[in-house]
Amino acid sequence: MKLLKRFWTDFVRNYRWYYAAGLLCLVGTNLLTVAIPKFVENAIDALETTDGSQDASRFAFAVIICGLAIMVVRTLSRTLFFNPGRTIEFDVKLKLFERLLLQPQAYRDRHRAGDLVSRGTNDTNSMRALIGFGTLQLFNTAFVLSLTIYQMFELDSGLTALVLCPLIFGGVIMSYAVRRLFHLAQTLLKQLGQLSDRILESYSGVAVVQTYDSFDGAEQRFERLNVGFFETSVKMLKLRTLVMPLLSLFGQLSVALILYFGGQKILEPNSTMTIGKLSAFIAYVTILVSGLRSLGFLVGATQRGYLGLERVYEILSAPLERVEPQPSPSDTALTGPLQIRNLTFHYPGDEHPTLTDINLTINNGETMGIFGATGSGKSTLLSVISRIYDPQPGQIFLDNRDILDVPVDDYWRALAFARQSPFLFSQSVEENISLNALSPDDIDEARLALAVNDASLTQEIEQFPAGFKTKVGERGITLSGGQRQRTALARLFYRDFQFVLLDDVMSAVDHTTEKNLIEAIYRRDETAGRCIVSHRTSVLQHADRIIILEDGRIVDEGTHHELISREGLYQSAHLLQTREDSEAPL
Repeated sequence: MKLLKRFWTDFVRNYRWYYAAGLLCLVGTNLLTVAIPKFVENAIDALETTDGSQDASRFAFAVIICGLAIMVVRTLSRTLFFNPGRTIEFDVKLKLFERLLLQPQAYRDRHRAGDLVSRGTNDTNSMRALIGFGTLQLFNTAFVLSLTIYQMFELDSGLTALVLCPLIFGGVIMSYAVRRLFHLAQTLLKQLGQLSDRILESYSGVAVVQTYDSFDGAEQRFERLNVGFFETSVKMLKLRTLVMPLLSLFGQLSVALILYFGGQKILEPNSTMTIGKLSAFIAYVTILVSGLRSLGFLVGATQRGYLGLERVYEILSAPLERVEPQPSPSDTALTGPLQIRNLTFHYPGDEHPTLTDINLTINNGETMGIFGATGSGKSTLLSVISRIYDPQPGQIFLDNRDILDVPVDDYWRALAFARQSPFLFSQSVEENISLNALSPDDIDEARLALAVNDASLTQEIEQFPAGFKTKVGERGITLSGGQRQRTALARLFYRDFQFVLLDDVMSAVDHTTEKNLIEAIYRRDETAGRCIVSHRTSVLQHADRIIILEDGRIVDEGTHHELISREGLYQSAHLLQTREDSEAPL
């Protein structure tokens, strides 16, 4: 109940007048529905009189009017219940998306992407069914059962008590089915999340599956999850197909009891039971059985909706792992220096530190190069500096402020970060570069052209079929590796920054382009601090200082000329790369 109360407060309460009007329409629908058997009763009894044909016609006309009125108010009730459900689903998905954006990378590392996608799609759809169809059926069934049983007792209390016995027995069976279906629905939602995650993972890694010809293994892993999902779905279907016909069977048994015992009452002398009343009784039982059948669908929708609501609120209720400070009115633009003091970092769940005792300072206008073998901690260091992963308090300072004391939005506005394997959206080139523009109409064309030129991408874009409007496909699949890297650099150049982080962003470009990109990086803002990771010594040769990482520790430091003059990893890499460049064909 606490969950439903919170859901009402957070999302549903704003639409309470829609639901109130829908309830009035439901009441009208059910009052008209239970009135029809009464008119049928009067019409049949009128036909038994000598001059009752005119009265019978009048009652038949009343049945027609009630039927037409039911069409109107029933349509209104569904509109008033279903339309807010769509809007609430939109609000919940937006809130869920905003919440996930606020959580740091460590949170997403613990939750598989497919499961998060399932919560934002399948679970929110089930939640919409709960607030729309489920709520409507809940009140509709309550009104149907209460009004119909009341009318039946008004006709004949003894006969009503008799014919309700089979339906009560059917209700007991339904209660067992409800408990069983609830547990199956829980299992089904978990399996659906796992299946979604497997599908998403397989699509993302389809190139690996194709390269290693591992179709059989991929299909078998998918099939195991799919079979489990299928078997649970079949169990639920079998239970429903058993219970629903049983309800109909008990309803027909009630009709048989009405005909047998009601018929005997008609034959009794001085009996108040008439053929019209008996017909009305049968109509009421039909309405009652229909209501019980609707109860079965209601239970299924309610169970899935409530479980979906639980899974959605697991995300919405999860505490923010990055607690943001309130911005101060006196906050000014953040500048350097960037200071790292005794930084030691563990990935969540990993006892072995990836970075250990890192100490360095990068001043305004200074360029820091980072060099090291694969797995030495270069990318991790940039991830921590950029607050993709948060450091511990008192370890990283920008402008003499602990970065954890700076609102992350302000920090990211001061920072620009480009990765070796950038993510490009399935949009146009210009939309990928001007990522912070709210819409294509907000793109600054002059700034865009300058950013593309500095990224050495102008000639390629001019050759694209639609120029800047060319769609690059999911993850930039239509672009080469070098084009994707330069598009990411153009995205970086499009915005202003006080500090820039570059993670091996020139690994897929030739040396001429590399030289042009390096010049552009230094030219963009001479006062900005720069931190450049690269495995190419030619990229780092103009850095003010270079640190050498090994197993997460700084093992050496100096300028390019100092490092190539003494033995070590940097000198060896420089000699090897210089020899390869001299031997490369022109």
